[in-house]
Amino acid sequence: MTNSWLPSVARLRGAEALLGALKAAEVAFSQERFVDALKLWRKASERGEGRGEAEFRIGQLYRSGKGVFMNFAEAVHWYGLAAEKGHVEAKLDLAKLLLSGASDLDASRFRKIRRDPNSPETATLSALLYPRGDKVEADAGRARKLLAEADAAGSVEAAELLAQLCLNGRGGERDYAQALPLLRKAAAAGRPAAEFGLGDLYFRGLGVTQDRTKAADHYERAAAKDHVRAKTALATILFDGLGRPTDRQRAAQLFFEAADGGETVAQYRSGMLLLAGEGAPRDLSRAESYLRAAGKNGHLAAMIALGEYYSRGDGREPDLREAEIWFRRAADSGDVHAAFIAGRFAATGDATYKSLPDAARYFRKAAEAGHVIAAFNLAAFYASGTGVEQDPKQARAWYQFAADKDLPAAQVRLARMLMSGEGGGRDLIEARSRLERAAAQNDAEAKALLATVFLLGDKATRDVRKAETLLREAATSGFSIAAMQLGHLYAGRYDVAAKPEDAVRWYTIAAEAGQAEAQYILGVMHRHGRVVPQNASLAAAWFGRAAESGLPAAQFDLGVMYCTGEGVEMDVVSGAEMYRLAAEGGHIDGMHNWGVMLLKGIGVDANEQTGLAWMEKARLARANATAVQVVPA
Repeated sequence: MTNSWLPSVARLRGAEALLGALKAAEVAFSQERFVDALKLWRKASERGEGRGEAEFRIGQLYRSGKGVFMNFAEAVHWYGLAAEKGHVEAKLDLAKLLLSGASDLDASRFRKIRRDPNSPETATLSALLYPRGDKVEADAGRARKLLAEADAAGSVEAAELLAQLCLNGRGGERDYAQALPLLRKAAAAGRPAAEFGLGDLYFRGLGVTQDRTKAADHYERAAAKDHVRAKTALATILFDGLGRPTDRQRAAQLFFEAADGGETVAQYRSGMLLLAGEGAPRDLSRAESYLRAAGKNGHLAAMIALGEYYSRGDGREPDLREAEIWFRRAADSGDVHAAFIAGRFAATGDATYKSLPDAARYFRKAAEAGHVIAAFNLAAFYASGTGVEQDPKQARAWYQFAADKDLPAAQVRLARMLMSGEGGGRDLIEARSRLERAAAQNDAEAKALLATVFLLGDKATRDVRKAETLLREAATSGFSIAAMQLGHLYAGRYDVAAKPEDAVRWYTIAAEAGQAEAQYILGVMHRHGRVVPQNASLAAAWFGRAAESGLPAAQFDLGVMYCTGEGVEMDVVSGAEMYRLAAEGGHIDGMHNWGVMLLKGIGVDANEQTGLAWMEKARLARANATAVQVVPA
């Protein structure tokens, strides 16, 4: 039989009598009798035995939650007592806790399982269980002092940690001169992180003369001990030929090893190498895996690379859904161009879904960071009320932002608003200045609009020759609106001597480019034999093209030609349909004729009531149009 039935106190007394409190506590701890070990270490502490060992071991129990509720604040207390007695491990562990700070999970669980976490009873119990609280606030300054003491007592790990604090300036000033001997001491003891730290000092020339060959030597020794960041650093040196001859094959292998070890930068570099086939055969599947791992670890460049990779497809079908996911992640991580692309995806719905409010949000994020095209798009959203509430002032402000960055399209939009007074006051001088800047950048729309300014200006600003030159330049570059304006100019619309042949030529260019107004004008010319020979068939063809573009005047005239058989085979059904389209487009004669067709049942089923309604609508529209033209005495 064993003595497990004996009362705990009797066992403790017997063990203590035979071994002493410290040794008895070690035996209890090894047997996982943690409560007994705690009692014995407390007794040893009260007697002043062990030069801090008892206090240190009690701190370990509280830190690990063995035999007690896990309590980092209590651990700090006991580590502190041990440290005061010169216990080196206690100083090291206390410094680690103070560097990170800590919060006890057991304490939060305790409060959650209480029926009333905020009751006085819970507060009382919490105070009893956690008399020193349940949190440890980070204190890098105190940690740095403790590490210095532990280093002085010979702790290699303390020297290594203290060197890191000196390098990054935590708990005090950056001090490369102090870090150097600490790293050398730790490196001499075989610590790979210290070798890596020395490599960084020499590579960057911090506190030492820059020497990338020495840096490579230190990285090499750390990498040989499987230090993944050292492998990444050494791979970078070998890839770029800095301090070592270029060896991209070995660099790739080191990147892969570090990536497989979870090093984020190496995962990104490995993915990019495998995408390009540098240092290793091209392997898209493996590249994708590495980049995804880096992206999930928050590597911004990897997120962007994934977005671009999925957008391209690289030999397979592009996956815009995945592309959008990664561009959104990059945007949410602060990348400006990714925010613009995410906005574009949301605006078009080309990937997963269309969300104009999301598009506006991403465009704003990019615009506020200075992205010019995003600012232009945001302005257009505010101008039209797309994804945001319509706001001409905001539209004008964002157009001005983009225009001030010399975006020609923004100059033109801003000029239009300055000319109309939309979103603010009118400023024709500034509008002209904006158009001139955009025209100087060879923007065709700016040239065409500036030409209009010259044509419609007063005596001081009117300049037909400049307008003609600008319109020709814009039209020659393929801007069909300018070609149509040239047709108007040569047709004599701007009080300029008409050049009928030139007018026809430019109207034809504009019409062939799809300008419905030019198509209609050519139809009228050919129908009535103005400037060109009369040709009803050609007139009907031009009216047809303009009608397809939705021009009500062309729809009406084509309807007349179908109903009369002029230039086309008579077809009252098609004629009625053209009248209907013209009527719905607001054409007054189209309303009347559509009403007549309905009233008489010509080309459409008769409907007297609807027909009369359309005829009345036409009468009222004509009366209103006439009233508008009346000039009061």
